[in-house]
Amino acid sequence: MLIELKGWKKLTNNKTLSDLNNKLIKIKKGINKSPNEFSFLRSDNNKEIFSYLKKYKKKFKKIDSFLLIGTGGSSLGAKAIISLYDEKKINFIENLDPSTLKNFFKNNKKNNLGLLIISKSGETLEVLCLFDILMNSFKNKFDLKNNTLIISDKKNSTLRNIANKYSINVLDHDETIGGRFSCFSLTGLLPMYLAGINSIKLKELVDKSFKKDLVSKNNVNSIFITAVSQIIKKKKITGHIFLVYSDSLMNVGNWYKQLWNESLGKNGLGLHLISALGAVDQHSQLQMWLDGPKNLIFTIVIPKKRTHDFKVKNNKNILPAYLNNKRMGDLLNIMAESTAAELRKAGAYVRIIYIEDDKEEAVIKLMTSLILEVSLIGKLIGINPFDQPAVEKVKFRIKKNLKQNARNKFITT
Repeated sequence: MLIELKGWKKLTNNKTLSDLNNKLIKIKKGINKSPNEFSFLRSDNNKEIFSYLKKYKKKFKKIDSFLLIGTGGSSLGAKAIISLYDEKKINFIENLDPSTLKNFFKNNKKNNLGLLIISKSGETLEVLCLFDILMNSFKNKFDLKNNTLIISDKKNSTLRNIANKYSINVLDHDETIGGRFSCFSLTGLLPMYLAGINSIKLKELVDKSFKKDLVSKNNVNSIFITAVSQIIKKKKITGHIFLVYSDSLMNVGNWYKQLWNESLGKNGLGLHLISALGAVDQHSQLQMWLDGPKNLIFTIVIPKKRTHDFKVKNNKNILPAYLNNKRMGDLLNIMAESTAAELRKAGAYVRIIYIEDDKEEAVIKLMTSLILEVSLIGKLIGINPFDQPAVEKVKFRIKKNLKQNARNKFITT
């Protein structure tokens, strides 16, 4: 993975950069003293996780496909990795939209369906409602007792009560890991394993990547972390565009959007992260980025190679000659670099991340790097990157309004 940061040193003077860098080094050294905060780094329970992976792969070997019910951190990480493959063994329903549920069963005629129900708290409203609807309106589509698995916290909850009532298997969600950081814990590794991905090898790669990033003296990454910390505190720049130039990376963008916004949007601080797709969004958002308010920074992700690629032949010489023998991947990469150059020319700060290809190993290295840098930025600006207190307020209001039977109304008081 190669990171390019042209002009970012201008964002802060040498003394400030040096002070922040020293603080960053201290934070990194203190991580081992705060294992519960940086619990996504843990590998001491790998043996236990791997045994569960093998156990349920064997138990569910006759199941044709799975429906995963979860939202936010319960689904986005696994989805980011699984979507790199053509395999459609894991299907995701993450929202309370009746049309999505109806269309899934309309298009999925197989009765040998497995259910994965994931909620860290065991009280996620969307998950509980979808699970209830599946049990009552689509119960002929699956074997509730034998083909269902729940992942949730150990503590007593509505989801645990359902599991006990119907004798459904339950695995413990690691209590020390927040949902958005859980993609490489059992929560994400099990769906990946059931999808046919070697999660054991993947977890070993994850551990290696985290370890390498922690001891790395990569000046470029330190510059980004310290510069963004300064940007956030100054509050002049308000947005961060995460622009990927590969359709297969769109779900990485969706996962990173939650990771960044829930971790860093606190106490009036933060940059609003928006995920975007190149080259599609060049035709919808680029005008605003180039000629609108100068309040954005950009991260552009470019795979050097593509799993699949096709060449423009131009046999009849109808197309412009400069397109002759250009591969689709080459065209996308030239578009990405041209966009980055124009954004810089317009005064924006652009980080380009070149990953080796659009395959699992390169994407894992990207994701582990992003997890670590978000955590370190949070610590550097003095907020807790591992909680989400404002989200809990909305959950409380929703429950309050439901109890008041406030149907079809927007209550603002």
